[in-house]
Amino acid sequence: MKIFIPIMLISSIFLLLIFSSCIEHFNEKDVYGYYTPIGYKNNFDTIRLQPQGLYHRIVYDRNKKLLLEMNGEWEFEKNYRIILHHFYINLDDDLLQFPNNVNDTTSEVNTYFETHNGKIQFCGIGHNPDQNCYLKVK
Repeated sequence: MKIFIPIMLISSIFLLLIFSSCIEHFNEKDVYGYYTPIGYKNNFDTIRLQPQGLYHRIVYDRNKKLLLEMNGEWEFEKNYRIILHHFYINLDDDLLQFPNNVNDTTSEVNTYFETHNGKIQFCGIGHNPDQNCYLKVK
């Protein structure tokens, strides 16, 4: 029994170290830049994360008509998380049919940064954590 407890403790510490090494760490300057949604077909959306917790956003419908241009605030926390305030949740909406969707900027989004193929992205805008990802393009 005395040997079993230390083995469990060592195993738990080992698993914790493996898990914590899988979490990506970014500093705030790493995430400044332009982001666009991956694979959207119904609209074009850009978000520019800027210093001092500000973002600039532009959304066009698929005919390139400007429907939203706004500034908002964001927070960086815990080395990989982001909170976007007053955020229009764009789920590749058909903005030709529903152009007023962009007027709903009342949401707050709490999501995370990660790297995919060596590029920074944030995902989880909407319902599923691996969908509606925004990739850093510059």
